[in-house]
Amino acid sequence: MALALALDAAGVTMAIGCGTRTNLREKFKVIFSFGFFQFFFALTGGFLGNYIDANFFTISNYFSGSVIFLLGIFLIREGYKNGEECIYRQLNFWTVVVLGVSVSIDALGAGFSLLFNLDYALILNNSLIIGAVASVITAAAFKIVLYIKHISLVEKYADYVGGLILLLIGINTFLA
Repeated sequence: MALALALDAAGVTMAIGCGTRTNLREKFKVIFSFGFFQFFFALTGGFLGNYIDANFFTISNYFSGSVIFLLGIFLIREGYKNGEECIYRQLNFWTVVVLGVSVSIDALGAGFSLLFNLDYALILNNSLIIGAVASVITAAAFKIVLYIKHISLVEKYADYVGGLILLLIGINTFLA
């Protein structure tokens, strides 16, 4: 799941890397932002789901599988809408924050629907893993884009692959 969530960040990172000349400090800001917001939203979703499950109604596998499935559809739709290949971005503080939030918002739903039935320590642990994977994938995307700037297939289809993985996780959760 962490890989599927991080693929969206990888696609945006590659689009930034091939369209913007970035220095090490800007790359670090993007890597930190993407990893932090993936972690934060997964953690928030997990805690929120845990609270709702304990105090209001039980979250079933059907519900959580449906949420993950819908996230997969949303990610595929985003890949379809984002036709641009290389994008130019001014990487100021607010741009990095907005990009971090936009590529990580799906982690809120994933945390809500997959981490809700864990105790707080496991929610924190899994959220840290999600954030770390996003950071590593983002850093790798900055490196990879240097070699494949002219191959737009990777960045163009990262959302599709991530969406497909979430669809499969959603179906599996629904049927469990």
